[in-house]
Amino acid sequence: MVRTGEGTAGADGRGNAGTRHNAGRVGGALGGRYAVMRVAKLKTRGEIGALGKHNERDRETRNADAARLGDNERLAGTGDWCADVERRLADARYRRPDAVLGLEHVLTASKDFFADGDPGRLATWRDAAMAWLRATYGEKNVVAAVLHRDEITPHIQAVVVPLDARDHLNAKHWTGGREKLSALQDSYARAMEPFGLERGVRGSVAEHQTVKEFYAKIETPTPATDVVREQLAVDKPGRIVTNPDRWASEQQERIVERIAPTLDAALVKAQHYEEQAAKAEANIVVLQQRVRQVEQERDALQRDYRAMTAQLRAVDLPTVIERLGGEQDKHDRHKWRIDGEHVSMTNGVFYNHDRQSGGGGAIDLVQHLTGYDFKDAVAYLRDQHGGEAAVTAATWHAARAGQVQAQDIVDHAERPAFRAPTPDETRWSGVRTYLVEQRALPAGLVDDVHQRGIVYADSRSNAVFLRQDADGNATGASLRGTLPGSEFKGLAAGTRRDEGHFAFTVGKPEMHAAPQVYVVESPIDGLSRAALLRAAGDRHEMTFASTDGHGELPRRQIDEGLARHALVHCSFDNDAGGTTLWKRVQEAYPRAAAIVRDRPPAGCKDWNDAQRQPTQRQERPEKPSHQREHAPSHGQGVGRPPSRDERDDRRL
Repeated sequence: MVRTGEGTAGADGRGNAGTRHNAGRVGGALGGRYAVMRVAKLKTRGEIGALGKHNERDRETRNADAARLGDNERLAGTGDWCADVERRLADARYRRPDAVLGLEHVLTASKDFFADGDPGRLATWRDAAMAWLRATYGEKNVVAAVLHRDEITPHIQAVVVPLDARDHLNAKHWTGGREKLSALQDSYARAMEPFGLERGVRGSVAEHQTVKEFYAKIETPTPATDVVREQLAVDKPGRIVTNPDRWASEQQERIVERIAPTLDAALVKAQHYEEQAAKAEANIVVLQQRVRQVEQERDALQRDYRAMTAQLRAVDLPTVIERLGGEQDKHDRHKWRIDGEHVSMTNGVFYNHDRQSGGGGAIDLVQHLTGYDFKDAVAYLRDQHGGEAAVTAATWHAARAGQVQAQDIVDHAERPAFRAPTPDETRWSGVRTYLVEQRALPAGLVDDVHQRGIVYADSRSNAVFLRQDADGNATGASLRGTLPGSEFKGLAAGTRRDEGHFAFTVGKPEMHAAPQVYVVESPIDGLSRAALLRAAGDRHEMTFASTDGHGELPRRQIDEGLARHALVHCSFDNDAGGTTLWKRVQEAYPRAAAIVRDRPPAGCKDWNDAQRQPTQRQERPEKPSHQREHAPSHGQGVGRPPSRDERDDRRL
């Protein structure tokens, strides 16, 4: 949900009481703040509906801070994005069947432009950005807009219905071709100039003379140490110096003259790298929006694909191959023989064993067996099976191709590189208090993982749990809000669930005790399980690795543990999600006898619930877990007998 309302600028239209913000010039030649604007086409109502739910926060948003949801602000529209678009579309006098229904805009700026949190600057920028949208497209065409302040960088997301002066639905009037898109960027940059925001250098080194001239200044390599030493050398006087002040002044001038070109080149290089970093940071939010949009498109195509698969029965492949002269195998109804070749078919797809190739759907089958092109194959199906069957086959073919294309986009979509959140030691005291007092974790254990650098506080008082690969490189981080009332939890920008995990090891190897591996659903569960085991007397080597919810299994830790004859405990929650994870482990390791289910005590959803119960922290079992003959953890490490459900859990 977002609150409604749009503030007004000050007396001069740019700031409060006539104040004019010119933030982009701070830092002189080394600074660089950029105006960022991206536009994307919306061709279906499904895309508009999905975008509206995301922008109104009616669905989970991974990168949004739930504690700041109330800071978002609706700038245009009613909150029902589909209805807002439809009302404006009703005014269209002409529209093509394939016309673009809306243009999505993301308007923002470099992150450091908003860094000081000045509400006056943000309000002034917001009003100027919305004024540019309405001046560019017409006030009636700007049907929905929201200012998001619950993500890393504040930004406006808006939808424009592209009705031109003739009330024709005509997106090309504004976005048709590279020149118009470039002019749109120029226009937005001019509107942002009062804030000191720049458009940035256009193009690349190879294409634009302006860039070549810029890079010509930095092509000279930085001098090595000996060259710098030579430039700073002071001439020995060849005579008795009668005026030391004059001689020193002459030497200083010579040094400045020699080193000035080097300093100039270094300054230009520094400016260039600073600008590149600023642009990359400002574009992170845009890349995240694009990935979400592509994922939504993929989901819509997958739903259409499933619906078309059901309709495919109207043009089933056995009927098609039979009319082409195929004969069904008497012993296997899925196999056919045609023109001396053997073809298998099941669930709408086929495979030619002789050619070692196949495809899906009636059109692909006709093309494969006859050599027809797409149009001829559709014509054949129309003549042989009727017009409705041909339409169904063609629609299914298009949906399947679109699904493959959408999946390819998602698989190759560029995502922002992971950069670990910057530690803020001034916030650690509050985060530590949260972990020790609210989560009941032992202070010694919390301090230990903090000293290792895998748990720390960021500038927003989030607890940061660092994910690392086998070489100790940071690959991501899971975040947990610790401020009062915060329910925020999620992954840091750029984190990939398939690379690295949060993991730590406690205890020392013992000659007569096998190591133990505990797979948990969250870092806090891992710390809780470790605390309970140590309180129960276990002091041998134990490794804890988190899946971060229903993420990827920590296979490296599991495989390394099994190779060392460790017992692997799946310490998942007492809920349906925990059961699902357990089944995934069973499927991944069907023959591993050393993997067991490890349930929290009865009445506890997860291991932190168990840790927060004083009785569980005080009770001790008769023997540490590594001394038991059979090592089914099943919660015995916290001092209670296994329940009936736990006895029924079988080993893998």
